Amino acid sequence: MQKLTEGIEYQIDFHAGDNDFKLIVSLGNEFPNDKPLLKIIPIVVHPWVNHEGDITTAPGLLNFTLHSDLGRVVQAVIREFERNPPPITSEHGGNTVTSPSTSVKESEITSPGYLMNFPTSSNFSPPSQMIASSSMSLLQGNYFPELNKLTIKELKSLNESIDKQEDFILELTQPKEQNRLIDELILHVEDLADSNLSKQEQLEMLRKGIEYRIEEATDQTFKTEKLHNDYKNLCEKFSPKNIQEHLRLASRKADEDSEQLAEQFLNGEMDVDRFLSLYIRNRTKYQTRKIKEEKLSQQIDSLEKAGF
Repeated sequence: MQKLTEGIEYQIDFHAGDNDFKLIVSLGNEFPNDKPLLKIIPIVVHPWVNHEGDITTAPGLLNFTLHSDLGRVVQAVIREFERNPPPITSEHGGNTVTSPSTSVKESEITSPGYLMNFPTSSNFSPPSQMIASSSMSLLQGNYFPELNKLTIKELKSLNESIDKQEDFILELTQPKEQNRLIDELILHVEDLADSNLSKQEQLEMLRKGIEYRIEEATDQTFKTEKLHNDYKNLCEKFSPKNIQEHLRLASRKADEDSEQLAEQFLNGEMDVDRFLSLYIRNRTKYQTRKIKEEKLSQQIDSLEKAGF
């Protein structure tokens, strides 16, 4: 790359076909907010290039933004010229165009038949935005060989009439095939919709069944929680420690009752026969419960020592 003016203008030399070219890149004061200016020397005939040699319709320039990569834009332009070497316009008079293998009149340069040789051309755009992308594809003769059968006059007529362009597109094999596939897809979607509607009653029954199952599962969950709480309470109530504590309290109460009976007898509040009957019964309860408590305490200590 050769710098013509630092930060403003650069020149890239490259070779395409049998010709040497210079690509001048000019950066304005508002760059990169404004797109750069690209100029090809010598002037060539190409859909991207106007009659003054300015490159105006390259895809990278048309979509150039603040975040675009200028280097890639320049490389894309050079690659296009290297892949499709453009003919050079005459420097004298400007009425003919010369290239290594062809010589055509200037009036033929702008015809669709001539531009058809440039697959990436973008200046053949009908007024209607609706068919702009389709007309771009029509320029690519490799994709639509039907264009090769038309004369220049027929191509000009096609280019100037939106109705003819639409009719031409509708008669192509590709749109017909696409329309057929779309129709088949619509029928498939309709069949699928009918099938789904026919299953609506079954789905409603299944939905109600699921709701019933959910209610049943919720009820069972509540019952399970209640049973679990009862189980925990019973476990605590009949745990060895709790039984030992109840035996200790019961034996102490029996001992206290025995002492109270003895005081009543000594105070003359109870005869001998009644005293002996009640006293022996309470002392028996006390001894029985005391023995059970002590035995259970030994068993608990043994289990704790064993790691239970």
